[in-house]
Amino acid sequence: MAKRKEEQPDEGSPAWMSTFSDLMNLLLCFFVLLFASSTMDEGKIQQIAASFQNISFSIFDQTTQMVQNGQMVSGGVTQLQNVQSMMQEVGKAIESPNGNDPIAEDSNNQNLDGEENGQSGGVASTENDGELDMEALQNQMEQAGLEQSEEMYQEISEALESYTIDERVQIDYNYQYVELDMNGALLFDTGDAELKEESYVFMDKIAMILVTYRDSIIEIEGHTDNVPIHTAKYESNRYLSTARATNVYEYLMENADLIDENMKVAGYGESRPAASNDTEEGRARNRRVVIKIYNQLSSSQE
Repeated sequence: MAKRKEEQPDEGSPAWMSTFSDLMNLLLCFFVLLFASSTMDEGKIQQIAASFQNISFSIFDQTTQMVQNGQMVSGGVTQLQNVQSMMQEVGKAIESPNGNDPIAEDSNNQNLDGEENGQSGGVASTENDGELDMEALQNQMEQAGLEQSEEMYQEISEALESYTIDERVQIDYNYQYVELDMNGALLFDTGDAELKEESYVFMDKIAMILVTYRDSIIEIEGHTDNVPIHTAKYESNRYLSTARATNVYEYLMENADLIDENMKVAGYGESRPAASNDTEEGRARNRRVVIKIYNQLSSSQE
C-alpha cells in the first residue's frame, strides 16, 4: 500500500494576521494624524467649552438604538447629523468680531472691558447731553418768544393809550402772546351776548390794533362767573361765554381786514376764573372777553 504524502504547511504567518496587522497600522496612523493635527491649546479649549453653554443640540436622534445596532461605528461621522450646524455655532462663539485670532485678543480683554465701560459711560453722557440740549433749546425759544411778546406789549400799550382806551383794557404778556382783557360789562348786558351799541366805538379801536397783527394767530375767549344761567337762549354759562366770544369775532371780521384762518374762538364759562367768585367784585372781574395775540414764533408753531 502506497504511503500518503504529507502536505507541507504554507510558509509565513496566516493570511488573517496580515489583514489584522494592516488594520492596526491604519488605526495607529489615523490616531497619530488626529493627535498631530490637534493644535488647540488650553485657552482655545476653554473658549470652546464655554461656547457649549449657549448651544442646545442633539447628536443622535435615537442614541440607544444606534449604539445597539452598531450604526455609530459603521457609519462613522455620518451619524453626527448636527455636526455642521454645531461647528458653525461654536465658530460664531469663539470667532473674533474683527476676524483676528481670539487667543491674541485674550490678553487685551481687560483693556477691552475698560473701553467698553468707558463707551457705555459715553453713551449715557451723550443721552444726558441731548436732554440738556433740548432743555437749552426750549429755554432759548421761550426767551425769543418773550422778547417778541414784550415788543408787541410795548406797541399795543402805546396804541391803547393813543386811542384813550388804555384804562378799559388790562394788558399782559408771556412768551407766547399778548393778552387784552376786557370787562364784560363794557360790552354786554347781564345775561346777554349781543354787543351793546355804545361798545362799537371801543371795538373799532380794538379792531385797528388787531389789524397790525393780522398775520398772527388771534384767539378770542369768552368767560363768565359761576352764577348758573339757564334761559331759552343760553342753556349754561358755557353757551353764554361761547356766544359772547363769537359775537366779538363776527364784529371784528365785519369791521376790520383780518384773516379768518388766523382767528380762533372759544367759550370757557366759569372754568377759568381770573378772580374769586365769592365776592361781587370778583364775579364782575370774571365776566370778561380776552383777546390773545400770539407772537410770530408761537403763530408759526400753531
